[in-house]
Amino acid sequence: MLTLTSSRSLEDFSQQYKKLTESLCSNSEELWSMWLRLQPSRLTPAQRKILGDYSAVLQMIVSADEQNQRIGRDLFRRYYQLFPQITSIFPCWAVTSLSARGRVPFEPNFFDILVIDEASQCDIASALPLLYRAKKVVIIGDPMQLRHISTLSVQKDQQLLSKYVLMEDFPKWGYSKNSLFDLACRMCRSEDIVSLRDHHRSHSDIIEFSNDLFYEGRLRIATKYDKLNRPWHNEPAIRWIDIRGKTIRPDIGGAVNEDEARTVVSEIERLVNQQYRGSIGVVSPFRAQANRIRDLVLKRDDLTKALSNADFLSDAVHSFQGDERDVMIFSPTVSDDTPRGALWFLDTYPNLFNVAITRARSAFIVVGNKSAALNCGVDYLARFASYVENIRNHKLEMNGQCISNFGPEYPIVPNPERVSEWERLFYRKLYQVGIRPIPQYLVEKYALDFALIIGDRRLNIEVDGERYHRNWDGELCRRDQIRNQRLMELGWDIMRFWVYQIRDDIETCITKVQQWYKK
Repeated sequence: MLTLTSSRSLEDFSQQYKKLTESLCSNSEELWSMWLRLQPSRLTPAQRKILGDYSAVLQMIVSADEQNQRIGRDLFRRYYQLFPQITSIFPCWAVTSLSARGRVPFEPNFFDILVIDEASQCDIASALPLLYRAKKVVIIGDPMQLRHISTLSVQKDQQLLSKYVLMEDFPKWGYSKNSLFDLACRMCRSEDIVSLRDHHRSHSDIIEFSNDLFYEGRLRIATKYDKLNRPWHNEPAIRWIDIRGKTIRPDIGGAVNEDEARTVVSEIERLVNQQYRGSIGVVSPFRAQANRIRDLVLKRDDLTKALSNADFLSDAVHSFQGDERDVMIFSPTVSDDTPRGALWFLDTYPNLFNVAITRARSAFIVVGNKSAALNCGVDYLARFASYVENIRNHKLEMNGQCISNFGPEYPIVPNPERVSEWERLFYRKLYQVGIRPIPQYLVEKYALDFALIIGDRRLNIEVDGERYHRNWDGELCRRDQIRNQRLMELGWDIMRFWVYQIRDDIETCITKVQQWYKK
């Protein structure tokens, strides 16, 4: 026990880990920048000639493509002669799946590794020429986001599989419903699949809904809040502007809600007037609504000018796949009279909503009819409206937390099932020495076992039970590191005690808290 008590705390290790990680990232970035600056000066005359020849040949090919002119055989032959020499200078290439044709030699095993990103949006056929060129492949994608768009019907797909005797052994290669990501998942062993679980983009208020609904709570929110460009700091990062309007189906299809659209523009104007300097995006499940909002903005010269440096975009969800903005405004275009076809569309494609809500980094603003969302019959939209309301209530609860004297006995708390007898004992002992801890204090999504607030100084005290340590693995360690990092960003010190320490040496635990209290 003496060794356990005298050893360095996990919080000390967490702080050191954070500093070392930041130092490693900074050094890596500086090293990469230095390499880029030095590399041109290291080129030999022969390499410079190769680069010059390749650039000239490539420009001729691109120009011929743009003018729909036939490319001569000699030009292509020279291009393919130069390309292997270029790859020794530039070993890494980035292309789209369609632009590889005519740009990268069609030779087997030409590249050592092929990396395909956004593979859930990639169809199998388009990837085959790329796979042919590679020795190994890494497939990256998210099946909970947008799928590939296929014009091939399921019936025609089945007919082709049967015609070429592929149905029995190769049904997973069916083109109409399967993306490249689907195919790769079915071919890989479980040990070859790596889950990317740390989320670095969004405030926890924004991403937690998708985390629970689409990812079964597996994501670990590792966002660095000090890097977020927030338009406000004392409100939840996600909020709902309740506006009632009439949703109609325009001639071009989809759905439009004029009142919603004008309120979105008013919200953009509010951000501009408060001189917000971050990027701004507007997204809607319906392209007609996104276009209407864009048209309203473009009619305002003052807004158009102010948004020129805000990377402003108002579009349907597909245009935001792989993209992000500091602030996203979402127009669901749902009212009490929403056309049935529009509701069917929303209910059928929940992945669109997952993409829409996860594009925001700092703030996500919903402009729409909350009552209609709750009662429209689209499950995820109703759950989301309830989630936003719960976030708001949670913030009010945090702001109304009592920081007064609770008395010598452990007080009544909202979640008594989480309280151990050791926490009750520790509370009484702290109170007896003149320290007034606050049980189950809320900080964002975290409920602290105890909080001590002395002026601007804040201490989080955690009492970890036996069950906690039995389940303490790499996953729990990583989540604690992220939690500690966020609390430290908010100015909290952290002190963690094992129940064994409180049971066997409670006086030393009390002394540690007193030392912080008197510091």
